[in-house]
Amino acid sequence: MSTTTTNPPPAPAPTASGLYPPPAHRGPRQIKLVSHSPIFYWWPIWLLGFVMALITYADGTRLAIVPPATRVAQKADSAADQSRVFELTAPGTTKSLTAATAADPSAPGFRPRVSERAWMGPLFCVVLLLTIVITNVPLRGLWSFLVLLMFVVLALVFSVFGVWEDLLAAFGNLHIYINMAGYLFFAVTVLALWVVSVFIFDQRTYMIVTPGQIQVCEHIGASVRNFPAESVNFEKQRDDLFRHWILGFFSGDLIIHIQGKEEIRLPNVLWIGWRLEEVQQVLREKATVIHTD
Repeated sequence: MSTTTTNPPPAPAPTASGLYPPPAHRGPRQIKLVSHSPIFYWWPIWLLGFVMALITYADGTRLAIVPPATRVAQKADSAADQSRVFELTAPGTTKSLTAATAADPSAPGFRPRVSERAWMGPLFCVVLLLTIVITNVPLRGLWSFLVLLMFVVLALVFSVFGVWEDLLAAFGNLHIYINMAGYLFFAVTVLALWVVSVFIFDQRTYMIVTPGQIQVCEHIGASVRNFPAESVNFEKQRDDLFRHWILGFFSGDLIIHIQGKEEIRLPNVLWIGWRLEEVQQVLREKATVIHTD
């Protein structure tokens, strides 16, 4: 049996002043916390809009706009290609019918794409309204838990007494149909606003933490102010379950207390929990100054 001995690494050489250099720092030396506007939480609208547009495109069904009192009757079936012939009797005409009759026979007569799935339009409207309410009506702490508990209780009551069938039937009879262009308009517009807000405007409202000092810019176009770490205390407000956890990727609202001066609020900071731990670590660091002769 042979043994291998490993010599310890040599100690660092002393500097000219007789002091050893400080150990290499492996943690973060600078932390930047960005405060986002409420539009950051609107990502479900543009995401669901693209999903609905994709489903509508895959279905391939079309929209025909006909005059009132229009009658449709099935005339014949073709056994060769299993096509059906319908006769449409209308008291007048519409732009949709005129364009369909003038179109190339090889092209689809009706161009707008609309899915016949009755749940798509109401679902999109419900998500849109819920997002607006959640981002504008904060429910913190116990209130957030109570609202969630109320939803669970209502779901159980509806299941026990068979209310879901009547409720879904009511939504099925609520004819809300949005064509593919409508979904894409909402999705592209909200996505463009979301990207500009999150990656351009929101980046101008921030706090930069360095060892022993913080820099804060409260508003777009405002000057950057510096504060020593000894005069700063941080407060994380209680979470809003729907806004911060579900839509905001565990974001939170941060309050910076400047001793004897003022309070600075930075709302909607992403991953606020573990980012505050990094901030405290950086603020505990002390800058090391090495004097040389």
